[in-house]
Amino acid sequence: MSCLSWNCRGLGNATTIKELRELAKDVAPSVVCVLETQVHKTRVEGLKQTLGFDNSFAVSSSCRSGGLGIFWNNNIRVTLLPYSQYHIDVLVQEGDGDP
Repeated sequence: MSCLSWNCRGLGNATTIKELRELAKDVAPSVVCVLETQVHKTRVEGLKQTLGFDNSFAVSSSCRSGGLGIFWNNNIRVTLLPYSQYHIDVLVQEGDGDP
C-alpha cells in the first residue's frame, strides 16, 4: 500500500488538477492526501472521479487558507477518525483487515 501526500497550494485551477491527475495515475497510490486546497470541500470531493478514486473526504478551506482532502479506492477500508481544519485522522486497512 502506498500513500501520496501533496501540498497542492490550491485546487482552483485546471493546471493543478491536471498535474494531480497525472501524478495519481503515474504513482498509482492507494491513498492520496491533498493539503492547502484553498477551496470548499465539495470542490475537493467532486474530484474523486477525475482522479480515478471511489471515495473522498474533505475539510473546507477558510477563505484562501487551508483545506484538506483524502481520496481512496474500495480495495482498502478507510475509517474516518477525529478531524479538524488542521488534520484528517483515518485508520487505513488493506483487504486482509490489518491496519
